[in-house]
Amino acid sequence: MPLILAEEYADNLPQAPAEDLIRSFEDKLHRQDDLVYGIALFFEGICLVHAGQEKILETYRKQFRNIIQEGSQAIHHARGLLEEVKKDHSKAPLLEDYTFSPCKGHPDPPRLAKRGRLMVTTYSELFPDRPRSQAFTKEETFALIKHAAVKI
Repeated sequence: MPLILAEEYADNLPQAPAEDLIRSFEDKLHRQDDLVYGIALFFEGICLVHAGQEKILETYRKQFRNIIQEGSQAIHHARGLLEEVKKDHSKAPLLEDYTFSPCKGHPDPPRLAKRGRLMVTTYSELFPDRPRSQAFTKEETFALIKHAAVKI
């Protein structure tokens, strides 16, 4: 029996249809978008809880600004890649190779990701028809924090 090299084996594996990869990537992209939004909501809550404590807020501000900015840039890049693949299905394998690095730069990424998902889930429950672009009042932010805290 001839020896099959790993590269040959990988080349002969059946590939998922482009439509499946696109759909899966769209779901992944949506989850990433939710996570970044949830982290932004969490940061808004931190700002209210620590109001008046400028040294603490400055530390959080730098950290969260970078996390949110990098997450938003990754989403923007991923959307561009997705559009490219929709136009040319032969590039669909690129979607499988694309990885997001949520919460990059945070000392405990899994914990922050959990909080971000919790915030966006709570937001969706409390404000189901609200556009994300609409600013929050202090009262709404406190309500969001209060409801999310119960779920931790």
